[in-house]
Amino acid sequence: MPTNRVFFVSIFAFIAIVIITANYFGEDYAIWAYDILNLSIITPLVAISILLLIRERDQGNFGRAWVFFTSFIILWFIAEIIWVVYESVYKVEPWPSEADIFWLAGYPLYFIFTIYYLKPFRNVISAKLVATSIGITMAIAIFLMYYTMQESDISEFETILGLAYPIADTIALAPIIISLVLFFRGQVNFLWSCLLIGMICFVVSDYGFLFLSLDETYYTGHPIDILYIWAYLFLLSGAYDHIKIFRKRNQENRFNDQEGFR
Repeated sequence: MPTNRVFFVSIFAFIAIVIITANYFGEDYAIWAYDILNLSIITPLVAISILLLIRERDQGNFGRAWVFFTSFIILWFIAEIIWVVYESVYKVEPWPSEADIFWLAGYPLYFIFTIYYLKPFRNVISAKLVATSIGITMAIAIFLMYYTMQESDISEFETILGLAYPIADTIALAPIIISLVLFFRGQVNFLWSCLLIGMICFVVSDYGFLFLSLDETYYTGHPIDILYIWAYLFLLSGAYDHIKIFRKRNQENRFNDQEGFR
């Protein structure tokens, strides 16, 4: 395994250890550990995404996809800052807040990003695969809506808002499922694999956030947030790999064929 990938794997383990240890000492330590780790990862992610956008903006579908991805990351970065300011500076409950506007606004951008990502593969994506992906996401959405309405003890507004995240995740899950099939066929590179796995981490952590919020046991820095930080780290490692470290051109990989995206 290349040295740089070993480095990123070590960071994944370090994040888990720090969050679990901080939880052992109490919620206040967990909040600070989460905020520091989260901002330490998403800040360079924003910078690298912008740099990639500047460099790759003329690369056809790749460039168009990266416009939406970078916009998505910037919106979520703003949301993270708002959350930290409310919770750690003003000492008020950060949910619900203006941060939710930026988080929810990011989902359509991510969805459009995945559509541009899948365009070069449209000839190998079968109708059966599309139907299966939609069926899985609809089943998950129906279950989440039913479970939430049955188990919720929080206000109606907070219930709807809390449900909006996993529902949005579920909608985004359809192209992710298709992309994972391409991943197992070996048709996507390290960058896109990391972006897809990162979004899956977001999906799982948001599901956990919903269930824990319904039980009123969630707090910032909860062990479920390990997946949330890992998600950003997957995005960062993929983007960093693409921009500098072990980028390789494989002529048989459709997404490395930049001329085909113009």
